[in-house]
Amino acid sequence: MIRQDLCRSAFSMLVVVVLSFLISWNATAQKGMSSLSGRVMDAEGEPVAGLKLAIKPVEISRGWEKGPRAPISSWSRAVTDKNGLFSITNIDPVSSRLVMFPENGSDFEIISLEFGDITVYSAAFRGGFPTWFGKPTIEIKPGSHLDNVVVNVQKPRMRISGRVLFPDGKPLTNMEIDLTVLRRRRSTKFIFFSTGGSGGSSRRFVKTDAEGYFVTYLLNKESEYLVLVKYEGVSTKSRWFYLRQGQRKDNLILRLRGFEEHRLNRSKRVKARQAAWTVNPENHHAYKIIECDSWDDAQAKAQAENAYLVSINDEKEQKWLESVYWQKTFFWIGLRVPEKGTAWQWHSGQPLVYANWGPSGRPENTSSVEGIVPIALIFSTKKWMTINSKSPLLPIVKHAILEKEDY
Repeated sequence: MIRQDLCRSAFSMLVVVVLSFLISWNATAQKGMSSLSGRVMDAEGEPVAGLKLAIKPVEISRGWEKGPRAPISSWSRAVTDKNGLFSITNIDPVSSRLVMFPENGSDFEIISLEFGDITVYSAAFRGGFPTWFGKPTIEIKPGSHLDNVVVNVQKPRMRISGRVLFPDGKPLTNMEIDLTVLRRRRSTKFIFFSTGGSGGSSRRFVKTDAEGYFVTYLLNKESEYLVLVKYEGVSTKSRWFYLRQGQRKDNLILRLRGFEEHRLNRSKRVKARQAAWTVNPENHHAYKIIECDSWDDAQAKAQAENAYLVSINDEKEQKWLESVYWQKTFFWIGLRVPEKGTAWQWHSGQPLVYANWGPSGRPENTSSVEGIVPIALIFSTKKWMTINSKSPLLPIVKHAILEKEDY
């Protein structure tokens, strides 16, 4: 069932993109930005007046939304008139999404978009998927106009929405939060016994929008609810509140109190941990993590500490490193692909006698024009892999493991 929903959602997004291209291809080209217009209708077929809409330019990489391409202040917006009509101009011709405004704080949600004879249904807010998944994405050619779009909306299902704020009142924008909804039924007390009191919980990762709003949908159950939000180790929660079937709880305000103090303390702990060496009882060598900008930078910092980038000489040492440095992080190690005709060796000068390559296997030696191709531990499996200058992973490898013998 989930696969079917997934396919429908992906198909829906594809249809919108392709359709918008077809329409804009035949449109009269104009210099400058694109535009979009149409009408908003509710579930009863009545126009919705006074509804705020916006075009959110989104960045999508390999099928996943990475976030808005531009700050919220630059989003093109419109408000529907008494007949539900709207027109949005000055749209950048990039991947965009028509959204309520604020995106997760509106009284309505989009259920479908009609482009002539084609209707594309939103499949957003499916269990187990990111909150953006299934929201139709459009692209309009530069200078073209997409008109007569019918936006069908409905009052949201049973939901909880709110806003996450820092202590100074600034919103936590475009960030993923760990959101748990606790549920309990009220106890009913009688003279000789009591009933109720049981409940449950649901947890998911939800992304706040450009104004710090979040939304999560509930099963249609009458109960008491409490919302718990965690972000970077700081948690905040609401009070218990009661919802009947079909009711919504909106405008919750959750403040991350003590966030700056927590971040400062965490930074101090990280620095203290990075300054400390951990001794391997098997070989009595000492190891530690450092932050670095590149493999060359890590190499220079190792030499400054009279150490070298880690050499992994057998399976025991590999397993020990995995147990000590379990974080889901890429780490540079003291190995790079040698040039043709040159033997493999570690930064320490030791020969390569043990290997733990990932799925791509051992790389071939490089030519002299390719330059240095360093090797890192994969963040999850801790297998070894090459990361060259063109790898999309290069910008996120910011740590290395050092090793020294005389400690």
